[in-house]
Amino acid sequence: MVEAGYVAGIDVGTTKICTLIAQTAANGQLDILGVGLHPSRGLRSGVVVDHAQAVKSVQQSVTEAEQMAQLPIARAYVGVTGAHIKSRNVTGRVRVASGDEITSEDVEQAIQSACDNVALPHDREIIHTLVRDFTIDGQRGVKRPLGMHAARLDANIHVVSAAAGALRNVAAAVEETGVQVQKQVLESVATSLAVLAEDESDLGVVLMDIGGGTTDLAIFANGAIAHSGAILVAGNHITSDIAKLLRISYKQAEEVKKKFGTAFADMTNGDDPVLVSEIGTHEQVRVPRGLIADIIQARLVEIFQLTIKNLEQAGMYDTVTSGVVLTGGGSQLPGTLEMASEIMGNTPVRIGSARGVGRMANRVASPIFATGVGLVLYAANEGADARPPATPYYLELVEKARSWWRKYAQPRISAYLPGN
Repeated sequence: MVEAGYVAGIDVGTTKICTLIAQTAANGQLDILGVGLHPSRGLRSGVVVDHAQAVKSVQQSVTEAEQMAQLPIARAYVGVTGAHIKSRNVTGRVRVASGDEITSEDVEQAIQSACDNVALPHDREIIHTLVRDFTIDGQRGVKRPLGMHAARLDANIHVVSAAAGALRNVAAAVEETGVQVQKQVLESVATSLAVLAEDESDLGVVLMDIGGGTTDLAIFANGAIAHSGAILVAGNHITSDIAKLLRISYKQAEEVKKKFGTAFADMTNGDDPVLVSEIGTHEQVRVPRGLIADIIQARLVEIFQLTIKNLEQAGMYDTVTSGVVLTGGGSQLPGTLEMASEIMGNTPVRIGSARGVGRMANRVASPIFATGVGLVLYAANEGADARPPATPYYLELVEKARSWWRKYAQPRISAYLPGN
């Protein structure tokens, strides 16, 4: 990890805005200095639908993190998600002079050749070109080709693109708060840095981030990303189902889900009553707890079945040999691990908690912080710095002179002017 001073990440989600400010510690870990967590308004499924509300939500999250860290931030890495995200694996090729060593220029040309093979409409942008591996003279699986001898170099790349308008709208909401967007990062890519072990990435693992508006998916195999995508069913859909079927407010449905919800009806006494207030009345009615579990179970089953379908369509389902890692707020309901394992062929499933964090590790241990931690890890790895640019020394002197004038000289002179 590069020594990077202070870094910041903003997870712009459908249900929450999470801002983290961190500093690289001497032991190579990140010390979290500030955390800002605020309910998200103005976004739906990762897309801005109300600019003013989105700006306000981001501002409140950033301010909270700055106050905790006692440090202003000028730049940040920002997470992006949504159904507009698309990905594909492509290969680019470059000819290497016979017997010559592969140079960094060869590598760059091979990667660019791969990107050139992606035909994008004018309304889409590439946000990631992630190297999976290289092939030299037909031999695949090469991780570092520099200095090797070959006649032909292929770069095998995972390309992620997004709707240009959606990217600009998220960036505009952040930058209106005074924070410059240094880079927009696919949230599943960021989250993987925080929660995946190296062995899992080598053997083959699927990362599922069950958020509010989307469930982000990513498969890692042979130490690199092999597939990424998103499905538009997540935690908010569970809450909406509870609200509609019980005829209660969305806010109360969210409280009922968190307090009484389970993934399986048989995890609780299904006849135990839960008191709720129907919309339009002040009367409380009794709802069997088993009914709440049935509603939740139906949606969770759909999420995991859609995940399987997504991975099968990408031809990647059989590559998952080390299991599934769940993150996000939707992963926290009791029984979710067991359900995921059962539906996905009894594969091992675990909850992904943030790694690589020193100070305040307990504060960001919940899966809801995984993407935020991943963003600051990503920023630190790239040597980013979130601090405002340093003021030139001569400008500091000018400002000090102005301050002295306003504080000391101007009041004394004013006292001798006519009328004083």
